[in-house]
Amino acid sequence: MLKKLKSIHKLQHRRDILVIKMNKLKEKQKGIVIIFSVFFISLILGSAFALSAIFIPKIRLSVDVKNSPTALYAADTGIEWCLYVNRQGTLDPLYPLMPIFNDTAISFIAEPADCSAFPLKTTGSYMGVSWSLEVNL
Repeated sequence: MLKKLKSIHKLQHRRDILVIKMNKLKEKQKGIVIIFSVFFISLILGSAFALSAIFIPKIRLSVDVKNSPTALYAADTGIEWCLYVNRQGTLDPLYPLMPIFNDTAISFIAEPADCSAFPLKTTGSYMGVSWSLEVNL
């Protein structure tokens, strides 16, 4: 019986030592969860920023493609107007009226401004997209 008590006492002592060691280990590792969480969140944010850097220019490009035909038609209108002015010999009407879509004006700029000399060059623009056309007779 005494042997049994000694072995039980020995096991309890070992268990106590293990508990003390585990508590010390836990105290040393208290901040590890915070470090892992900060690392994981920074990894997710870095991935999000990288993906946005890739896809935002592509989204802008798709919007520019949508506005591109309107800018091309504005440049074509400018060339047609210059040819009309050259044929008539006067600047009457001064400039054709351009419609406004979505509160944004469609415009063109002719070079030379009086359309008197060739080559005629016009630049049509709509919502940040520009097209240039040139005619040389």
